[in-house]
Amino acid sequence: MKKLLITGGLGYVGGRIASYLNETNPELTIILTTRKMRAFPLWAKAFDVAEMEVLDEGSIQQCINDSKPDCIIHLAAVNEIDAQANPALAEAVNHRGTENLLTAADSCGVRGFIYFSTFHVYDKNIDSVITEHTPTNPSHPYAVTHLEAEKSVDSFRERGMNTLIFRLSNSYGYPMHRDVNRWTLVFNDLCRQAVTTNRIVLHSSGTQHRDFIALSDVARAVQHCMRTFPHPWVDGLYNLGGECSMSIMEVARRVAKVYEEHYGKKVDEIKTGTSPENIQGQVKYSIE
Repeated sequence: MKKLLITGGLGYVGGRIASYLNETNPELTIILTTRKMRAFPLWAKAFDVAEMEVLDEGSIQQCINDSKPDCIIHLAAVNEIDAQANPALAEAVNHRGTENLLTAADSCGVRGFIYFSTFHVYDKNIDSVITEHTPTNPSHPYAVTHLEAEKSVDSFRERGMNTLIFRLSNSYGYPMHRDVNRWTLVFNDLCRQAVTTNRIVLHSSGTQHRDFIALSDVARAVQHCMRTFPHPWVDGLYNLGGECSMSIMEVARRVAKVYEEHYGKKVDEIKTGTSPENIQGQVKYSIE
């Protein structure tokens, strides 16, 4: 592989993947996409940046024609908060935008396509081990639109494109730039609370569990799969998680411990809330 195009490559997950691949695969030309050319953070200066709008078929076609990638990693999507606020936008970007990108990639002879979906496509109340064979039952617009996008990816796989779907669990870690707005993610939110207020307030009782995976491990997983390219990625569907089920209270206590070790002072209080729980008990997210 000589050229890789990453949509959403300036974002939270994409930035870390791009940075890691740039460090470990210096022979690889990596192109990051942006909706509009602007001033970019210093870390992005090491990459080519191309303008592309996933809702504009002409823009996509022009971008792929110009960059001529061997493979595309597709991360550009409406996040869970914006999807809840605007389901129509989530449908347009997450589903139809992916369909537009696949169509253009296929017409330009792009050989590989890696799509980042979410583990939320599974039933949120499942209490057994979650494998790639577990039935899907999304309810949130974020998950619903990702599952629809998965179906589009699968349809192009059936036509001969080498595709891979990652169903990502809860990733955590630092962004490549502080202006990447993912402070609503649980680890990020609790870290910011500890540093700015010296206390941690949970939005729930903290008993619900989630599966967590470090962004560094996400990047390594991508690199591992890319090493086998252009050979087919078996059935093209992988759960991507850390097999690390933690309660939100455990996360809060771990953040408080690291905060004390790093800054030499304790978090004054970890306070729980009363919001309804989403997932009860340990999450058994299988990545085998």
